[in-house]
Order: sequence, then C-alpha cells, then structure tokens
Amino acid sequence: MGSVASSLGSSSATTYFSGMSNYSTDLNNAISREVQIAQLPIQLLQNNVNDMTNQVQTLQNLDTNDITPVQNAITSLASAAANMLSASVSDGSATATVGSGATAGSYSLEVNNLGSYSQSDSVAPAATNTVTTVTDPTSQNISASASYTLTVTVGAAAPTTTTISYSGGNLNGLAQAINNADAGVQATVVNMGSNSAPSYQLSLQSDQLGPVALQLNDGTQNLLPASDSTLGVLAQYTIDGQSVSTNSDTVTLAPGLTVQLTRTNTSAATVTVAANPSAVGDALQSFVSAYQMAIADLDTNRGQGGGPLAGQSIIYELTDALQGLANYSTGSGNISSMAALGVGFDPNTGALTFNQSTFDSATSGQTDALTQFLGSATGGGFLETATNIMTGLLDPSTGVLTGDISTMQANITSTNTQITDKDNQVSQLQTNLTQQMAAADAMIYELQQQATEMQDMFTAEQDAQIGSANGA
Repeated sequence: MGSVASSLGSSSATTYFSGMSNYSTDLNNAISREVQIAQLPIQLLQNNVNDMTNQVQTLQNLDTNDITPVQNAITSLASAAANMLSASVSDGSATATVGSGATAGSYSLEVNNLGSYSQSDSVAPAATNTVTTVTDPTSQNISASASYTLTVTVGAAAPTTTTISYSGGNLNGLAQAINNADAGVQATVVNMGSNSAPSYQLSLQSDQLGPVALQLNDGTQNLLPASDSTLGVLAQYTIDGQSVSTNSDTVTLAPGLTVQLTRTNTSAATVTVAANPSAVGDALQSFVSAYQMAIADLDTNRGQGGGPLAGQSIIYELTDALQGLANYSTGSGNISSMAALGVGFDPNTGALTFNQSTFDSATSGQTDALTQFLGSATGGGFLETATNIMTGLLDPSTGVLTGDISTMQANITSTNTQITDKDNQVSQLQTNLTQQMAAADAMIYELQQQATEMQDMFTAEQDAQIGSANGA
C-alpha cells in the first residue's frame, strides 16, 4: 500500500501545505479528515487481504501436512496390496525375493556348490622378465607401457580382448583403468610382500563364477602367469530334482522368484512363496495415523475461537471425504468393511484406531477376500474409491483443496490491485485538496492583508481627526 494509505489512523497532525492565513491549520485539518475518510475502505480491503493470507497459509499447511500424507498412505497401501506375496527358505541356504509375475507355490532347493571366481595375479620380478618391483603403488607401476591388452576367456568360448590405455605411471591408476573398461573383471592392488619389504601386485578377479582365463599383456610380455592364476568353478544347485550349473550366485527359480545362494546344504530346503498380509496391516496403521493427524488439524478450525478457516465449507468437505474413507464398506464378501480389518472409531474418544488382532483374525486364510476388498487404484474396491476421493481433493486442476487455494490466491491478487487503485485515488484526492486549500488559504491571507490595510487606514484617519480636533 502507498504512503498515503499507510498514514491511516495516525492521530498526529499532518501538514499538507504551509499556509500564511490564520486558518491554515484548520484547512490542513480539513484535508486530513477527508483523506482519512477516503482511506477507510482501503483498511477494510487490507484486513480482507490479511484474513485471506492466513486462510491460504492454513489451506497450504492442510495440503502439505495432512491431506497429502493421507494420500501417500493410500498409495503405500496400494503397493502393499499388490505385493502381498513373500518368499522364504526353510534352512537359510539362500535368500529369496519375489517380483512381478510371482505366484504362490513351493520348491525343493539343494545348494551343492557355491562356486568360485577366477583370479590371476601379476608376475613377480624375475630374470626372465622386466616387470618392475612395486614398493609404492602410487608412484610405481609393474610396466612402463602405455597400452595393455586384457584377454578374458570364459570357458571354451572365444577370447575377448580389450585395449587398456594408461600412461599414468602408477599401479593404482592401472587397476582403475582396467575397472573403468568394464571388461568383466575386477582389478585390485595387493601387497604380497611384508611391511618392511612391500611387493605390490595387480590382482584380477572375474565378475562371474566358473572358469575364466585372464591375461594382461603390455606389448612385450604376459603379466599374469599361469602359476599365479586360479580358475573358478560354476555354482551348482538342484531344483525339484533337476541339477543346474550357473555362473552367478543369484538365480531365477520361477517367474518372479529369485534366490541368492548363500551356503551349501546337506538336504534339500523348501522355498515357499505365499501371501503375507503383514505389509497391508502396516500400511493400514500408517493410514490411521495420517487420518488422525488430518482430523486433529481440521478440528482446530472449528467453532468459536477456531483457526483462520473456522466456518469455511472446505473444512466440512475435507472432513466428510476423510470420514468416507474410514467408513468404507462394500456390504458383501468375507471382508466387507474397513471395520472388519480392524479400522474403526473408538467409542469413547471418537478417534480412528487400528486393531492388529482384528486384522490378523480377519485375514488369516482370507488373502483372496482381502485382495477383493482392497482392489486397486483403477480396479475397484476400497483403493479405487480412496484414490478417486483423494484425486477429488488434490488434483492440480480439479481438486477441491487445490482449487480453494488457487481461488483465494487470485482473490488476494485482485484485492491488492483494488488497494493500489484506491490508494492512488486517495493520493490524487490529497493532491487536489492540498492545491484547493492552499489556494483558499492564499485568498484568505490576501483578504486578511486587505482588511489589515483598511483597518490601518481607518485608524490613521481617526488619529488624524482626533489630532485636528485637539489643535482647534
């Protein structure tokens, strides 16, 4: 708001012009009264802006801190409902995970051999080669070459060669250059000497299990002799009586079912894939917590002395939407309501609560009924209803809450424009009144001067007449 409006309510006298008449103070006061009267609508508009600003901030807090967390809890519930299958291994010889496409079932798994990786180390200095003794891998290298050929031969397959260009002059850098080539090997630097007489060598390990021949040539000699090389072996396991060899310790037993082999076992373990609704229970607890937080914050905007949104319809719309989620019921099926899953209102406090025992009892052996009741975001059931309700509240284009925020922000902008316009009008009124009162003051002053002159002339005439009479 401009400087004119900011002076509204000031009790101190304001001097708009410096007059010379005896009425200049009265004329300035008249301007002040007119300006203050003209400013009254501006103050009312500013009060409206302040109220709307508080309301917008409260709506935004409800969006961020309350309604969006409820939406996130519903999203988490949808994820849990879509991934109720879990896998376990009876003896811990492997860890199992399920993914898309997995189905309930059980499998017999015997881990016969965990397998091993192939490894080769650089040749130690000898009279038959020119490999440098490396006591400091940060400043020395096993070869002065700037180009190396890495050869990787997997089993009986044709060798694969990769050119390693490195001229940095230190062993650590050569190992990093090999790793950067992503050629199926992992290079490390190992001290194969003692602390007092270190001897750092390059060690290569294959990325996959099984026999993989590794060789590094610097253009004049092979740097990885057979005497310092060990070929790995494939991992072996038996699934439902069928023996399988693999070059990885992570294997797919069935669509969507992956296990990582961790140790051998002497008898077959059972890998079980079954529905586990515990994650759904956790998600329902999170939903109840988010719901209660939202209701508590909405309640602060009710009744006499309530928050900035007290009496606003949006509070009742949000409350009704949330209660619709908590009271959702299909009226049919083995699981037909949120209450059947342990989500219900405490009769004493009215708070929404989650009863784990009720949930466990309702879902035991009833995963199909649970899946049918929950549905999905687009496939019916509670989740589709909940998703539609939350979209109706939070959609950027059509959501009730987001729409109220946008409308109120637009109203604030519009009202501020009105304030600016009226402030300009008051400024112009002040300018016009100042000019008019200054002109009036000048005219009064001129009349006062004329009156003074006439009074002086009349006094002089009287004095002359008196003097003449006395002389006679």
